[in-house]
Amino acid sequence: MKKILDGQKSILAFMALGAIAGAAHAQSSVTVYGVVDAGIVNVNNQKKSSGGTGNAFAFNTGGLSPSIFGFKGSEDIGGGLKANFNLEGHFFSGTGEGGQWGGLFGRQANVGLSNSYGTLTLGKQYSPAVLAFAATDPRGLKETFSGLLSWALTQSPLNVGTATAPANSNSVIDVFVANAIGVSTKIADVNLSGSYSLGENPGSTAANRVIALGATYAGPVTLSAAYQSENGRPAGLTGGDGVQTRKYSLGAGYTFGDATVTVNYLNDKNSDPASGVELAAYRIYGAGLNYRTSASNSATLAYYYSSNKDGASDTSRTWILSDDYSLSKRTTLYALVAGVNAGSGYTSGAPFGVANNNVFLAAAGKTTTAVQLGINHSF
Repeated sequence: MKKILDGQKSILAFMALGAIAGAAHAQSSVTVYGVVDAGIVNVNNQKKSSGGTGNAFAFNTGGLSPSIFGFKGSEDIGGGLKANFNLEGHFFSGTGEGGQWGGLFGRQANVGLSNSYGTLTLGKQYSPAVLAFAATDPRGLKETFSGLLSWALTQSPLNVGTATAPANSNSVIDVFVANAIGVSTKIADVNLSGSYSLGENPGSTAANRVIALGATYAGPVTLSAAYQSENGRPAGLTGGDGVQTRKYSLGAGYTFGDATVTVNYLNDKNSDPASGVELAAYRIYGAGLNYRTSASNSATLAYYYSSNKDGASDTSRTWILSDDYSLSKRTTLYALVAGVNAGSGYTSGAPFGVANNNVFLAAAGKTTTAVQLGINHSF
């Protein structure tokens, strides 16, 4: 009996060692993360339902960044190879409502592989182009009064889903790309990335397709370059590939002491590929100075100029003064004051303003001002 028991103990010990070895070979981890951002904003010269304009005093659910939640993880599958996934959704902190940008995980829903050479990602993901653009945006692509709205809305109102030019379902506000195959790698100090969203449209490889490319350099200076193109889905019997949107961006940043200077240029053209007619040509110039006044506080002064050469007086000139104070590593208080001088032909394609649960853009032919206060906590 003792020999039998000893044998069983040996077998159990061997199985335990095997389990430990297997765990060491294929270690996995899952992280729950998110951001809750909430604040208040007052914006003047907003359209009233009864006509005319007035002040809007509102709750804002994304001043510094959007309110999000997500799950991400990786598994070491040996040989220097890892399997990765990321699921990310959006919600409004003022009401708790979710499902923006395409459902529960409307921001990201992807899986992929990575090793020392780079990463392959399949599924919905951030556009590599917008990530490169963010590296040199004067306000770091913050949720309000930054280059984010110009990046997201320069295809609007020309490619938002009309009878003849339906929206591209694979490009969500030009920030997220769906049904995408993404690759990224790093060569010395240069990060290179790209994605291709399959159009999935019978008879056309161009319709509903999205191509996004991004490159950033981090050295004595920060440099960025971005490119993104897309076509709307054909509208049944009308044929064609819909309005074509092509945008590119170049930017640079330089840090000296506690100050960082950033400049950025965005060019976006919308055209009808069938006729070759150019429908809009937006040019947005941005410049900013960020100064770290202390270890926990930084102030930013930024200016943007936007114009559409195919639209008379479709312009906006925006200045922003903001301050971010870190109460802790994860909690930040923020304040902002901004002014937008819009041309008489101003459209939402040349935007700067407050978005997220509320969209407050400049009023044509007027100077619109905004004051914003809020708190941002990440977990």
